[in-house]
Amino acid sequence: MWFEYGVILCGAFLGAVSSGSAGFAFALIGTAVWMHVLPPREVVSLVVLCSLLLNLALVWRLRRDIEPARLWPFLAGGFAGVPLGVAALSTVDARWLRATVGALLVLYSLWRLARSVPPVLRLRAGPGRLLDGLIGMVGGFLGGATSLNGLVPTLWSGLRGWSKREQRGVFQPYILIIHVVTLGWLGGAGAVTRATFVHFALSLPALAIGALVGLRIYDLVEEPGFQRIVLGLFLLSGGTLLLRG
Repeated sequence: MWFEYGVILCGAFLGAVSSGSAGFAFALIGTAVWMHVLPPREVVSLVVLCSLLLNLALVWRLRRDIEPARLWPFLAGGFAGVPLGVAALSTVDARWLRATVGALLVLYSLWRLARSVPPVLRLRAGPGRLLDGLIGMVGGFLGGATSLNGLVPTLWSGLRGWSKREQRGVFQPYILIIHVVTLGWLGGAGAVTRATFVHFALSLPALAIGALVGLRIYDLVEEPGFQRIVLGLFLLSGGTLLLRG
């Protein structure tokens, strides 16, 4: 029992540090740690609960960076993607899905690291919003199926050439709101249990401390440092998903 509690606290702290500093990767890190002691269906529910609370605090902290006009296409797509992902939770081979996402993240990270100048997509308003919505849908699907809703929108925000504050003004509230939608669908599917809430309560101190540490890192790093943190987490995320797949 004590070993299980220690693993839960460790996953919550490490996930909160990454989320506070870069804005994402809580789901991946929490999942990677908690899968050692919890069943997969409970891990998805616990990740959503913890990430929901954590991102609520982070969104409030970064609220001045949120631009609704930039955010809404991602959310519209995410709302459509979540129920598809939840429906796929019991039908799609999760190992294949994780391995595919992991391979794409590793290839993207290595490609970005090999370039001296970061690539930027220059898109007109109409096509840009349409693609933002499609990316939001992919994120919603992955959130419903694996709780990894933030990876693809975060990657896409970097390709759009936005600053670190503009990026977090998009994917931070996106992660929060899509987690709320996902939690509603998972609750309807009976995936949230009493044990989930017990483990969630146990995680609260580690979440708070980890978030404070992560936000301190975010405030200290400049733009290039932020991009390196994001790329490093992409590479770590992709490698972890490949190993788990």
